Amino acid sequence: MPATALLGMTTPSGWKVIEQLNNTLGSGGNFCCRYIAESKNGQIGFLKAMDLTRVVGRGLEAIHRLVGEYLFEKEILFYCKDKKMTKVVTPLDAGELKVPNFSPPLDQVYYVIFECAEGDLRQQHLESSTKSWLAAFSALHQVAIGVHQLHKAGIAHQDIKPSNILCFEESLSKVSDLGRVTDKNAKSPFSGMEFTGDRSYAPIELHFGVQSPEFSDRFYSDIYMVGSLAFHLVSGAQITPFILQESQSMVPNIRTMSYVDALPFLTTSFAAVLGHFRAECTKFFGGKISDQLVTIFFEMCHPDRDKRGSPKHTLKLARLSMSRYVGLFSTVLRTAHMQRVP
Repeated sequence: MPATALLGMTTPSGWKVIEQLNNTLGSGGNFCCRYIAESKNGQIGFLKAMDLTRVVGRGLEAIHRLVGEYLFEKEILFYCKDKKMTKVVTPLDAGELKVPNFSPPLDQVYYVIFECAEGDLRQQHLESSTKSWLAAFSALHQVAIGVHQLHKAGIAHQDIKPSNILCFEESLSKVSDLGRVTDKNAKSPFSGMEFTGDRSYAPIELHFGVQSPEFSDRFYSDIYMVGSLAFHLVSGAQITPFILQESQSMVPNIRTMSYVDALPFLTTSFAAVLGHFRAECTKFFGGKISDQLVTIFFEMCHPDRDKRGSPKHTLKLARLSMSRYVGLFSTVLRTAHMQRVP
């Protein structure tokens, strides 16, 4: 494959491809090849190369569609950079390389180079044997800022999960993988999709086939997924399976029910899950942080979308504003500092 043959090549702007990666360190996605690249002045970056060969045999239209996805991701990344979104991953370079010994159009490899991270939140916290709760709370605060920055620009991420949060030096965390975001102007090639992210992390209503006709409805997903990410980091498990398991103990066939019919049972189960969490969290962090986290989870992960978000607002956009959760996660972090949480 051309995308796997970049080692030793140099981009038009002077980045040399020096190492191929087998893992998923950095912003990525399916069907991409990953490398480490070095600039003329010695800066190290992470290079993601798009593999066009996955659509070989589907015709030029499929190739054009895949290239269109790359061009959109490139555009949205540099838009976020221009808007100085400090908690969204920063692109350093982008373009295309012509790889020898391959026939056009497959000899064209499209790439983006990002700032190089130390790892992602999954590696740094969930899979780490030496956890730092201060680092985890700091990361969640920065994730909330990053999603808030995207929302203010009319962008919905819909794929917030541990592997899509990059961790850098000096406890800096950033939201990554913007390849499948959607935007209020419907420029995204994925605008027609109900949900663009990893369905195993999807909000609970999508497991019941709820349709979201308005773009702003996508913020329901982001709010839920940030709260779910927080629950995952603190408890070690995702909140949606907990709610569904608890619900099935009451109604075994709940997954076959409509969202409206299932909602009373989901809500009851949600309250039970939060009760268990509060008890365990209080043992570890004390009552103050426990109360703060339960408030966050209750508002961000409520199975009833009409009750999700800030209870202080009735208008949907105000209720779903991430600014409130930037503040609440900041409060958790500040309390953890004061209590000297490790």
